[in-house]
Amino acid sequence: MSQQLNAFVFIMLKPAAANDIELSNLIKNKLSKYGDIKHIRYSIIVDKEKISKHYKSSQYSLWYPFIINYLSQKAVQFFILEYYTDKYEIANNSNYSYFGEFLKTQVIGSANLCKTKKHHLRRLALKKATFLVDNLIHSSDNTEEALKEIRIWYENEPVVITEFETKALEIFRGNGEKGNW
Repeated sequence: MSQQLNAFVFIMLKPAAANDIELSNLIKNKLSKYGDIKHIRYSIIVDKEKISKHYKSSQYSLWYPFIINYLSQKAVQFFILEYYTDKYEIANNSNYSYFGEFLKTQVIGSANLCKTKKHHLRRLALKKATFLVDNLIHSSDNTEEALKEIRIWYENEPVVITEFETKALEIFRGNGEKGNW
């Protein structure tokens, strides 16, 4: 029986996690319980242009200049996490159609470290991060956002982009949605 793809998200481990092998492995092991890690890239130095594109939707927020300056010229890891309905069980065996939202609320935790819970991955930042803007991990909220981020981070890898554009189209068709991408 073939796997039924339900969703995928883009994940970026920020410098405090990307540069700590033990922490990086802990995060990836925890996330691998919820999906398959694909197309992982290690120790990628972020240029200001790429990180500005990534956070473009937040360009008017107060923290935008801090995160751009903090991440510029630092090493990150990134990958795509895929969730399959017949392989992983999420939210007490229910078909969780908002995979990104589930990950953020139940596994990763709030970007505001003070609002994280004991079991959230971002809670580890209170012990490991050297700068409070580094909440260890970025995760896209949904398939549409993930696809936009994949186009930014894998811009020189058209095979990866095409793979996930095709998967996004299947997801949108399966859910009766039309993508805005």
